Amino acid sequence: MARGHRYPVRMRETTHAFDPSPAAGTPGGGSRVFTDRWIGVLLTIGSAIALVASFQLSLDKIRLLENPDYTPACNFSILMSCKSVINSEQGAAFGFPNPFIGLIGYGIVIAIGVAAASGVRFPRWYWMGALLGLTFAAGFVHWLAFQSIFEIQVLCPWCMVVWATTIPMFWYTLLHVLGKLTRAGWVRVLQSWHLVPVVIWYLAIAGVILWAFWDFYWADFFANL
Repeated sequence: MARGHRYPVRMRETTHAFDPSPAAGTPGGGSRVFTDRWIGVLLTIGSAIALVASFQLSLDKIRLLENPDYTPACNFSILMSCKSVINSEQGAAFGFPNPFIGLIGYGIVIAIGVAAASGVRFPRWYWMGALLGLTFAAGFVHWLAFQSIFEIQVLCPWCMVVWATTIPMFWYTLLHVLGKLTRAGWVRVLQSWHLVPVVIWYLAIAGVILWAFWDFYWADFFANL
């Protein structure tokens, strides 16, 4: 009877020790959001949208070179005008049109995303390389956003699409890489509240835009009454 009593106890201990649940073995407090497949899906969708925007901006740039009087479809008003941004000095920060960078960069990201979503297991250094690329992208789009809002003082709709997709791709890849590097409690907290910084990020950019264009917006609004 004694042996019969100890045997199931040992089985329960063994089962608990090798519990394969995400909470027991996944950095980030067991969050299923930060798996390679999930991040791959996010990168695939985000980079596909950014790639479309970059492609459209590239087409508009080529058409403007062919015909300076061409008006892109995203020219909605004096405030919302792709043409003004495309033709600015900041629109070719490295000596060639910025959208060409997007075509290459987001093309690489979508390849990584599709592979990860399909089950390819990349090593940590590969994810760190992807994070470095997205860090550059995030920094560059924020610089462009500053230039567009405060220097050019015109908003480009397609550019804003790129801003909106780059932010979550950078943020979630950062949290994913941190989860692979450490099991620290602060990383689990960030992963548990992963959506809050993104919402605050968007609201902050929207607030800056409203503040920067407040007088212009209302002057234009009352002029059209």
